Amino acid sequence: MASKTFSSGDVFWAPDPYSAGSNPRLWLVLAAESIPYAGEEYMCAALTLSDLPDNVRLSDDDWIVGNNPEKTSYCSPWVLSTVKHDSIAEEQGCLTEATTKRIIQQSIDYLAGDLNRLT
Repeated sequence: MASKTFSSGDVFWAPDPYSAGSNPRLWLVLAAESIPYAGEEYMCAALTLSDLPDNVRLSDDDWIVGNNPEKTSYCSPWVLSTVKHDSIAEEQGCLTEATTKRIIQQSIDYLAGDLNRLT
């Protein structure tokens, strides 16, 4: 269980609610203070190692700290979940504010059905 609270842009390991019985996956915090139960829950987007269409490639420049130079990470801005603070296994790092805002906007575009903005 994590001891510190997290902010937008932070990346941590937590269970994957979409894969029962799997290992934890990386999650990017999109919102922390602006949602109900701040400090107890985080609105997040999933990170993956899969280079699938529409995934956002995270380069070395997108990371402030926590990047694994031997692996390329991607963010799936449509794979969203609320992650409970008590379920966080371990902190991984932090993405830049610009990268986080770009992914937040892409998540909003998916939710709003604004597919023209995504191309």
